[in-house]
Amino acid sequence: MFENNTVEIDHIPQYQEIEFSNLNNNYKKIVVLNSLITLLLGVGICAVLFFLIDEMEKLYVIIPLFLISVLLAVFPLLSYKKKKYAFRKHDVLFKKGLIFKATHISPYIRLQHVVIKQGWYAKKIGLATLVMYTAANNFSDISIPGLTLEDAERWKSYLMNRIQELNDESEEQL
Repeated sequence: MFENNTVEIDHIPQYQEIEFSNLNNNYKKIVVLNSLITLLLGVGICAVLFFLIDEMEKLYVIIPLFLISVLLAVFPLLSYKKKKYAFRKHDVLFKKGLIFKATHISPYIRLQHVVIKQGWYAKKIGLATLVMYTAANNFSDISIPGLTLEDAERWKSYLMNRIQELNDESEEQL
């Protein structure tokens, strides 16, 4: 029997009250390495430009470029602790952002594919990124970095089972 009852705003659960999990502490090593690489590239480009550009124009090019490099290197160091995740019965949540905060909520029924990715350094320290592709556009895909490989594999298995269960339930209802 079809019902279309009114929903009261007070009965809607608030995702802000959910207990989010932090990323693994070793993830900071990856963030620091990426920041150092960014800073070294910026300083290297500044050094090359120092010798290629005339005296008066050096300050106008090198200083802004150096400041941008420092900002690009420091920002991830400050923002990595803001990345948190939570898995619930019907959806996954991932929040991030230092200045512009965002919380991505993706229902399992929308998930199409789940992948575990590892870079060379992440592999060395036993970390992985769990990537969940949804049926929507690329902006709704969720990537949770900084999980241990074991946790990422367990979450992937859980998600694949939940996707199958939800697909079976939807087929039964038809």
